[in-house]
Amino acid sequence: MPVEDLIIELIKAAQFAPSSHHNSSWEFIVVTEQKTKKQFYDWLGQEYLLEAPVIIIPLIDTTQSTSPTQDISVASENIFIQAVHLGLGTVWKNIIDLETKEKIKSLLKIPKKFTLINMIPVGYPKAVRQPYKDNDFNPKKIHKEAF
Repeated sequence: MPVEDLIIELIKAAQFAPSSHHNSSWEFIVVTEQKTKKQFYDWLGQEYLLEAPVIIIPLIDTTQSTSPTQDISVASENIFIQAVHLGLGTVWKNIIDLETKEKIKSLLKIPKKFTLINMIPVGYPKAVRQPYKDNDFNPKKIHKEAF
């Protein structure tokens, strides 16, 4: 499948995620230019930002979403699940620092009413993890009625 089609499949999965009040107020920026990825690396310092062929930045319209952090998180998780299905690798890169967040918004010309909390580098994994097995499951982490 061509790279563009893979990215569409990832974003399609994100757009099918549940959102608060079913407002679906996401937008997504797809970054492929090395110059932009280098700027992210300079600000955030993670080598994988330079190596990933694509970086997806989920955005949320804060004037529409009543739960922007949760809405971005659920959409991002759908991207991660779909990426595994497609044989791709991803990682969650937090964007916590307000100054860095504002630099990214300025660089990408993101309107003020939108916010971001993460970016998702996408590529092919260097190593494939083995699937979890039933003995990896810890039933002691389940509490009934109270902790």
